[in-house]
Amino acid sequence: MAVNTSFPELNQLAAGLSENGLLSTYVRPYANLHRAWELRLEALPGLGKTLTRAFGRRKMPQPLRKAHILEVGITLDFAIAAHSRFPATTFAHEVVRQALIHALANTVARAAAKALIKERAVVASWGCAEPVFRRMKARGGLCVLNYPLAHHRFARRYLLEEAKRLPAFSSTLNSHNSPAWLERQLDTEIELADRILIGSSFVRGSFISEGVPAEKLVVIPYGADTSLFEPTAFSKRLSDDFRLLFVGQISQRKGIFYLLEATQRLEGRGILLTMVGKIQGTGRALDPYRHLFRHIPHVPHSTLREIYREADVFVFPTLVEGMGIVVLEAMASGLPVITTPNGPGDIVRDGVDGFLVPPRDIDVIVDRLELLRANPELCVEMGRNARQRALEFTWLAYRQTVVGHLQRWLNHVKKVEPPDRERYRSYADS
Repeated sequence: MAVNTSFPELNQLAAGLSENGLLSTYVRPYANLHRAWELRLEALPGLGKTLTRAFGRRKMPQPLRKAHILEVGITLDFAIAAHSRFPATTFAHEVVRQALIHALANTVARAAAKALIKERAVVASWGCAEPVFRRMKARGGLCVLNYPLAHHRFARRYLLEEAKRLPAFSSTLNSHNSPAWLERQLDTEIELADRILIGSSFVRGSFISEGVPAEKLVVIPYGADTSLFEPTAFSKRLSDDFRLLFVGQISQRKGIFYLLEATQRLEGRGILLTMVGKIQGTGRALDPYRHLFRHIPHVPHSTLREIYREADVFVFPTLVEGMGIVVLEAMASGLPVITTPNGPGDIVRDGVDGFLVPPRDIDVIVDRLELLRANPELCVEMGRNARQRALEFTWLAYRQTVVGHLQRWLNHVKKVEPPDRERYRSYADS
């Protein structure tokens, strides 16, 4: 069984399990399965584009089909999507959003626990794993936790420090203000897990620093769709413009202040910065910098592909990251990358595919951008190297690696008998 709320690597993992005949059920919110009603809605003028923007990334990879998927919490899922369309002008907006997200995770978690019958293993994402893990552990099965971020306590300390450094940008931070009950739940999920799937050595270090045994941690970098994200051609820039690109949550967790300051310090004309993603918080912290960038809200992958192709350099000065799938997408698109070691450090080779810069170091970001702007040939060479590097980290490679690990772990799991029907029914009704 696989259990997920929204993380793309679980879609790929579930598809890999299905390919190998190992998937019983994939429990998750709404999944776009190209059903007739979905195709009709997508074809409607206006509404179709809105739905594609909101749920374009819900299209399931092959060979996942309706028979594999138990969709739950669909009303809550659509409510979250609708709520995100409203501007975050007040604190209450964020409170409502978090309440909806937690309610959805709880719905997914309880549905997974009820659906568990005779599986020997379950892979679940953080925040929706505890009920199904408890049932699985009681039966002697294997519990695998997918944790795509740094350890929650590590991230909290790091980002609270950042809030003190830059109070004006504190409202854009996330992953640092979880309620106490959620932190306890995450601690329980980590404790119950037999293995924890993570995306980078940076995340591994954050878990070890919090006392999690190293033998539980399995680093498997995520992938990118290298057939969708690919360069048009490698050639010199055709104009004097120097086009910078950022993709992701527009938040100080991603180092947005340092990107904006670096852009402002670049000398000369023709600096074009595009930031793609949802602005976190009210956005007022960005007001002094509005003249520096073009903002594009969340877009489907088909549109994002073209945005990558229009850029010269991808800049992602993140502070706390799981790995950064957008970094791989940019590299697959033939872009040199400027980022930090705090997540993408296993992927980007400093001086080869781009540059790794210290977190919070504006001067170094400026220096590396000036170097690439002054040397178009170097920019092209690094972009070519980045493309080749990205080909090592496809979703197919991720599937094969994870499934290989799971098959080895399952060799040590005894046959699991279904629970007593009366006890199962009692639990399901609770």
